[in-house]
Amino acid sequence: MTDISFEYNVPVFAGAPDSGTEPVHRDTPQYESLDWQTTKAGVQKAEELGFDAVWAPDHLLLGKDHAEYECWTLLSSIAGFTEDINIGSLVLCNDYRNPALVAKMAATLDVVSDGRLELGLGAGWHEPEYDAYGWEYRGGFERLMRLDESIRLMKRMWAAGDDGASFDGDHYQIEDAYCMPQPVQDPHPPILVGGQGEEVTLKLVAKHADVWNTDVFNGDVETLEHKIGVIEDHCETVGRDPDEIEYSWDGHIICTRDEEKFDHLLDLMTPIQFEEEYQDQSNIETEADAREYFIMGTPEECAEAIERRIDAGVTKFQGWFVDFPETDGMELFADEVIPQFS
Repeated sequence: MTDISFEYNVPVFAGAPDSGTEPVHRDTPQYESLDWQTTKAGVQKAEELGFDAVWAPDHLLLGKDHAEYECWTLLSSIAGFTEDINIGSLVLCNDYRNPALVAKMAATLDVVSDGRLELGLGAGWHEPEYDAYGWEYRGGFERLMRLDESIRLMKRMWAAGDDGASFDGDHYQIEDAYCMPQPVQDPHPPILVGGQGEEVTLKLVAKHADVWNTDVFNGDVETLEHKIGVIEDHCETVGRDPDEIEYSWDGHIICTRDEEKFDHLLDLMTPIQFEEEYQDQSNIETEADAREYFIMGTPEECAEAIERRIDAGVTKFQGWFVDFPETDGMELFADEVIPQFS
């Protein structure tokens, strides 16, 4: 069997409502107030239970009261208090940081974590953050072309060795930029690219990525199979072996034998509240809808949902455990689901 990895999405914001039943954010509907020790304890529990990686999203104000941990600072901290578990960004917004600096930051974090970094990258999408922090929000195609240049620039810096790297692109230019010490991983940390656009984004995946990351919009088996087929077609176009790319599922997990708890968590999640940009895709309203997209139910039902996605080509499962800050769901998942895929 191909190695299957199970990974933990770090709750970087709180999402529980002050009153009523509609959560502030679907990813953390029971997390009442952002608290560092609580978030840290979740990461430590994931490592203790044998999860393969922890991932942090790169947003700045999505949470309750707009409180949210900055991704790169958080990953650096996590590298310091963990030993074995991989650390990754899901995904780093290309426009928030200069790519030459990101290459240097990634090399440093890979060194200090003893080669545990997985670098997730995306073109960016959340316009309110651009407006709030003073970044220019460009059209979708331009954002993707900037991401393409960024990845090419980073790879050049990592490959330059003792020599400085130069790059003269339409959007980014560097001259004799050194990236020493180099990353521990050879030739560089794995690059995960997130996104779903079939004509441009998935072609960037075929050109550059070691891993493609899905999200709730691609989490059902039919869509996963379709998107993976598109990536494989792009691989043929760009002359790349599709077996060089892994596919990851990113979504919500409810693992419990308690029917009352299941119903409560499902009520908090559905209907899924999408950001304004994605309202036209908000089709997750019922339990049946949620079961199509997410991994939920008893350990046996969770295993069946995972098996269907493995059959579609997925090898990495990055989960938001909906009952956080409780860890019962994560513990049951680690005890009864993960061993079935060892």
